[in-house]
Amino acid sequence: MTRFLTSLVLLLPLFACAVSEQQLAEFSVVPLQIGTQHIQVQLADTDEKRAQGLMFQQTAEPGMFLLYPKPRAISLWMANTALALDVAYIGPDWSIVQLVQLDPYDETPVPSPGAIIAALEMPRGWFAKHGVLLGQKVRFNLNP
Repeated sequence: MTRFLTSLVLLLPLFACAVSEQQLAEFSVVPLQIGTQHIQVQLADTDEKRAQGLMFQQTAEPGMFLLYPKPRAISLWMANTALALDVAYIGPDWSIVQLVQLDPYDETPVPSPGAIIAALEMPRGWFAKHGVLLGQKVRFNLNP
């Protein structure tokens, strides 16, 4: 009986992980335009999806677009995220107001520079590679 209880206690964390992975949100993919770049990204437009973001994903492709119903100050961190990311904080006028880097598993909050309407998480180096700069407009339309 002791061996059974010991085995059960050791296996409980595995069951907890299996349940949490089954509860992961599904993301739709939507088009964005940044300057002249046209991309498809995952849309996180609910509290649940924004909280999950890229956690537990194996790649940052195709990116994650965290959209808020109205502008507000936020902070991002990298709990359970093994990916090196670049993030564009997008202001209420839909322009990029700040570009920041986030390191894997770093749980230090990285605040937005003020109220924002969205944040775009992309693989590290993506913005530089595609010439994306501060002040560029982001276009998003669910009904093109």
